[in-house]
Amino acid sequence: MLKIAADGIGHRLACCVMGATSAHTTCQRIAPQAAKLTQKYLSQSQHLLKKLVIKDHYEFDQKVINSDNPVIVNFHAEWCDPCKILTPKMLELLENSNEIDLAVIDVETNLDLVETFEVKAVPAVLAFRNGVVVDKFIGLVDANSIETLIDKLKRKQRKA
Repeated sequence: MLKIAADGIGHRLACCVMGATSAHTTCQRIAPQAAKLTQKYLSQSQHLLKKLVIKDHYEFDQKVINSDNPVIVNFHAEWCDPCKILTPKMLELLENSNEIDLAVIDVETNLDLVETFEVKAVPAVLAFRNGVVVDKFIGLVDANSIETLIDKLKRKQRKA
C-alpha cells in the first residue's frame, strides 16, 4: 500500500524537487495533500505491522516467545467463518496499542504448532507474555471479551 501511495504522489512531488518556478504554486497546493496521504498510508502500514504472520516454528520462537511485548496468538483457518470475523476485530481493538502484538497462525500449514499447543478447534486464541501462555479462549467471542484480554495484558505489562 505504501508503494502505491508513493507512486501516486511521486510525480506530483517531482516539480518541487526540480524547482520549476511555473509549478511552484501547484507544489504549494499539492505538498500538504501529499504529506497527509503519506501519513495515512504510513499509519495503515503500521497497523499491518501489528499482525505478525507466523509461517513456522522458528518464526514463532522469534516473534512470540522472544517478544518484548505481550503477543496474542490467533490460530485460524482460511475456511473458518468465525476466524474471518475474529481476526479483523482483534486488529481493530489493537489498533491504538503499541504494547501488544497479534500473531496469526494458519492451522493448515503449521501442524507442529497446532500439536504443541493442543489446538483442537479454531479460532483458538492464546495470550503470551515472556514466552508463557497467560490466558486463552476458543471460538468466536464478543468484543468485550477481547477488550478484557487486552486490558489484562496491558495491566500486567505496566506492572512488570
